[in-house]
Amino acid sequence: MYATVHQFRRSHADEPEGWGHALAAELHPGTGSPGTCTLAQIGGLTGLVVALWRDRGSALAAGDHRTPGTFDARVYEVSDVESGTAEPRIAQATWFDRPLTQAEADAADFGGRERIRPAVQGLGGIAGFYILTAEDRSRLVLGFTESIEAMEAVQKAVVSTELLPGEDPALLSGPDRIDVHRVLHTSLPTPGLVGEPR
Repeated sequence: MYATVHQFRRSHADEPEGWGHALAAELHPGTGSPGTCTLAQIGGLTGLVVALWRDRGSALAAGDHRTPGTFDARVYEVSDVESGTAEPRIAQATWFDRPLTQAEADAADFGGRERIRPAVQGLGGIAGFYILTAEDRSRLVLGFTESIEAMEAVQKAVVSTELLPGEDPALLSGPDRIDVHRVLHTSLPTPGLVGEPR
C-alpha cells in the first residue's frame, strides 16, 4: 500500500462546515483511493490531505494532482500501521525529512518496534498510527488520538523511554519537525486492508 501526502495552506475566512471532506474529494475525485484523511494544523495555517493507494503507479499519478492552496506533495510506502480503539480526532505528524541510510532506517525500525511501541501500549485514547516511508527512507509518522491530552500522554511516554542494549544513539536522529492537527475528515481503512498484497 502507498500514500500521498499533499500539504495545503488554509484560509480560515472561507472554510465552511465539511470543507475537509470536500477538499479531499476535490483533490482525488473518483480515483479509487481506499481512504483519505484531511488534517488542519492547530495554531497554524497549513494542513495535510493523506490518501492511500493500492499500488505505486496510482500514488505517483495522484501525487501530480493539485488544487488551489496545495503547495507540496510526496509519495510514500505504508511501511507499518496499527489500529486503535479510540475515535481519531487529533493527529500528530512527525517528519523525518532527512534521507536515512539503511543502518539508520533499521535502527529506527528496531527502536519503534521494541522500545516505543511497548511504551505506549495500554495508554487510553489511542486511535492508531501509520508509518510512511519514502524511497530515500525519509519518513512521516502519523499518530492519531481522541484528544490533545491523549496525544500529550503518548508524547510523554515516548520521550521517557531509555535506549535498549545495543541501540546506537549515533544512528537515531530526532525528527525535523512535529505538527499537531485536528482531524477534519477521515475514511482511512482498517490495517487489514493496508496489509493486502500490492
